[in-house]
Amino acid sequence: MTVTVIRHKRRKRAAFFVTPDGIELRIPARLPNRVVETILSNHAGWIAERLAALPKRDVLPDDRLLLHGETFPLIKCDSETTFRFDGERFYCPLAWDESSLREAYVAWLRERALTYVTTRAPHYERMLGVKANRIRIGHQKTRWGSCSSTGTISINVRLMLAPQDIMDYVIAHEMAHLVHFNHSKAFWSTLESVYPNVKGAMAWLKQHGHTLQIKKTN
Repeated sequence: MTVTVIRHKRRKRAAFFVTPDGIELRIPARLPNRVVETILSNHAGWIAERLAALPKRDVLPDDRLLLHGETFPLIKCDSETTFRFDGERFYCPLAWDESSLREAYVAWLRERALTYVTTRAPHYERMLGVKANRIRIGHQKTRWGSCSSTGTISINVRLMLAPQDIMDYVIAHEMAHLVHFNHSKAFWSTLESVYPNVKGAMAWLKQHGHTLQIKKTN
């Protein structure tokens, strides 16, 4: 049973979070170690149950890559000079090692993610009567998206591995923060007005979010 303890200067209370890499306990920076040990001990049963309940992460074959909840063949051949996708198959040079392939895959996902988000964002902006100042693609470890006080919307590139409606949920979620910069009842009501299946999307991310990992290949 492993839990990563992370101290935050601005955090006022301890809280558990299930992440793609396991369970994190995020705590105030000055919380005494003895208190941390007590929290872990008191929640030992919950931690064990939560880890056991997580679905096993599927391991893709070396010749397949994930996109929008679907897997596609990866073809390696001498005639290829770069990483590309034709709508049915991914292609890359035969000589590429794991590092080269992963770097190209992530770069490709980032580019496509930015295109996808900037295409979908106007739909929610019109419905909400707002306008994002900037849209960026991140690779956050624990957040699927964020909205800054200056109107910058950030979406996690790993959502490109999830079904499109899940990615749309996160886009809508962050856009709704341009109306309500909080998680009040008014915020959730506004979000549901533009994305009705909020509970379904949240349940999907809770159950499957940890499986959205950029594939490492051999």
